[in-house]
Amino acid sequence: MQCTIEIFERGQWKPCCLVEADAPEAGPASPSILSYFPSYIKEGTLPVSLHYPIRSEPYRLVHWPSFLLDLIPDGEGREYLLYEHHLPDNKALDWQLMLLGAINPLGNLRIREAYEAYRQHLAGKAATWIERGFTIQEILERHEDFVEYLEEHGMLSAGTTSIHGKTPKFLMTQGKDGLWYADAALPDEKSARHFLVKLSPGRNLADWKVLENEAGYLHVAREMGLFVSHVPKWQSDMLFIPRFDREVSGNGVIRHPVESLVSLCGIADESVMPSQNAVLKTLRRFASAPADMTLEYIKRDMLNMALGNTDNHPCNTAMESVGGKTRLAPLFNFAPSHLLIDDISRSLEWVNEKGEILDDWNEIIGTLDLPDEERHPMKNELKRFSEKLAFLSDIMKKAGIDDDIIEARYYSIANLRTQLKE
Repeated sequence: MQCTIEIFERGQWKPCCLVEADAPEAGPASPSILSYFPSYIKEGTLPVSLHYPIRSEPYRLVHWPSFLLDLIPDGEGREYLLYEHHLPDNKALDWQLMLLGAINPLGNLRIREAYEAYRQHLAGKAATWIERGFTIQEILERHEDFVEYLEEHGMLSAGTTSIHGKTPKFLMTQGKDGLWYADAALPDEKSARHFLVKLSPGRNLADWKVLENEAGYLHVAREMGLFVSHVPKWQSDMLFIPRFDREVSGNGVIRHPVESLVSLCGIADESVMPSQNAVLKTLRRFASAPADMTLEYIKRDMLNMALGNTDNHPCNTAMESVGGKTRLAPLFNFAPSHLLIDDISRSLEWVNEKGEILDDWNEIIGTLDLPDEERHPMKNELKRFSEKLAFLSDIMKKAGIDDDIIEARYYSIANLRTQLKE
């Protein structure tokens, strides 16, 4: 079975490559072949993935090309597709669901067969309904027309089927007319700004509290010197996050290539995770500025531990390619996830040469495979970072983080400061 990957380049979608899976029912473990189209080899400039530069020879792989895992429907979107098509939920259906749901993923890729299925879906809808825009007030109040719109049409158009994670979320575009639309429903020439909108799952107060404090956590990260694109806005139990993979310019919408750690690390079986050490080695391989990227990655994980963001799953970190440079994408999904009753534990851990988990930063930094010339600048930068930690509680308070969260993180912040002073 095969699927056609389209890539957004120079303002338009172009057929890029073909992926053929020997046994799609086996899920991502199926052997596959990735072949660039001759026309794209001649005219294209962007690879479908950092792993697969443009070339005439096919890539023969022992599993799916890992970037496809970024396109498999997940969370609420997956449940929607399963319900709509009366399907059971199992890995054998990943390929089928991808060909139904990967119409509007983050980044600059989509699957042609999914987009064609979406166009068929639209054929049965009234044009006035498809093109309907909503005021921000209608969205915040969850006006019945808006809810119906999402249920009947927007789950596909809003990219819900292409976004990972359990938190209900959808992609929305604010048009030049000021109204809000499901992302794929609005032509690029009418787009002004693009957002990811998150809603609380509403299962309990912890879910609501985590989402409410996510904007504050990202504000704290920016104040601590980390790479944050835009701080989200919390309104009426919705989190409005400006997207970093889209940019509106005078020449239209630019879709920046984005790949998660799942793709970059070639994770075909999510029950087997690489170590943080292995992840960092992979990131350094692709980064245009490895030393800067290494510092950013380490400081992010220091704050993960200190502030209780335990959800460091590979889907929650990505790299982006912008202006010919490849770097860590801006920080996202950074929140006090330790509060969740699901008891989310860290997916990625630092280890020593024996494979033992490390939680002391002096030991962690000592195990890193870095050139000697990077170690002294890193030591100096982490010293400056340590000095900022003395003001972290004040920064959190100023950012509007709940007092009980600030108090609960006191000892973990103090522990990090102590380690960095040694």
